[in-house]
Amino acid sequence: MRFAVVAHPVLGLGSALVVVAMVQAGSPTLAVVIVVLAAVMLHLALHIAGGRAIRAFAIASAAMIALAMVPMPGWSTGVVLPSAGCFLLVLWRVTSRGDPPWPRVALVGGVVGVVFAEGLAVARLVETGVDGVQFLEAGTLIAVVIGTWAGARCTRAGRERKQADERDRIAAARLAERANIRRDLHDVIGHSLALMIAQAEAARVGVTDEATHEAIGQVAETGREAMGSLRAMLRVLDSTPSGTGTVPTLSALPSLVDAASTPLHAVTLVETGPRGVLTSDAELALVRVAQEGITNALRHLKPPVVVAVRLTWSTTAATLEVRDDGGAGGRPGADAGSGLIALTERVTAAGGTFDVERNPGGWSLSATVPARISPTVEAAQ
Repeated sequence: MRFAVVAHPVLGLGSALVVVAMVQAGSPTLAVVIVVLAAVMLHLALHIAGGRAIRAFAIASAAMIALAMVPMPGWSTGVVLPSAGCFLLVLWRVTSRGDPPWPRVALVGGVVGVVFAEGLAVARLVETGVDGVQFLEAGTLIAVVIGTWAGARCTRAGRERKQADERDRIAAARLAERANIRRDLHDVIGHSLALMIAQAEAARVGVTDEATHEAIGQVAETGREAMGSLRAMLRVLDSTPSGTGTVPTLSALPSLVDAASTPLHAVTLVETGPRGVLTSDAELALVRVAQEGITNALRHLKPPVVVAVRLTWSTTAATLEVRDDGGAGGRPGADAGSGLIALTERVTAAGGTFDVERNPGGWSLSATVPARISPTVEAAQ
């Protein structure tokens, strides 16, 4: 304890002066010895309170009982010995660090100890007369004990709040990392699997050999099973996303569209308006919307499928829309999964809006994020 460094010499010196005064006042030798031993026990208790607070409290309590039973010249009770301050520090340690129910036990022990000490003092003063000083002294000592206990409780509560905040911060960081892993798995691996399935189905069209046709069909079916397993794993990892991870740029859109295009999957990209400047999280959101829209069309719709990706720029915003024609119908059991939820969170975090619409011919995903005019456009103007 930090206070022990100062408490030992200061309180010890004060108690030594009291013992000298007792000797000079002619106090019985037994009383002097008890006071000295009690003071030593109190300082010992304070010394071990850092690692063995409960044992220290027991030792300090025994020492205080001994002081309460010793009549001291000029004082109504011996518990006001300077070294008795060690008891308060031990009480603080037990309350601020001890496990329940020890903090309450310490409070009750301190209050009961004051009542016991003052009761003995009143009993010794019955013959000479008891006035209000004893009751004032008792009230003051009880207030000191309760104040020390309350201060320790406040300190403990503040420390526990900090620890809880730290635990919450660590938990949030873990959830964010899990969310980033989930989103990367969904965006990257899920998209790659969807492309693989689409390419395999397209390859089956031109194959005449029955064995090869079946083998390629098995590849596509295996890919769909892998997609289902991936989505099940993503539900385990699902959490509140935070952070953006590695940020792709809009320059990846053409290659994204080319990779998804097959004879049975017509994927096109149209960009209109002078390109503006986006924040990194807004640019990431648009790329992920394009990726998710293409992946959902290839994964959930039977070919042939037509998917149109359109990026429209204005002076204040950029809008990316992915629209499919519904293909030859939906696959049995297909659903949107967790990707659209993640997209909504991404776009919202980037300050934009995200909409999903079911049209007569298919689905439409649309995201609008804030943009500003690029320096080259401003110079041209």
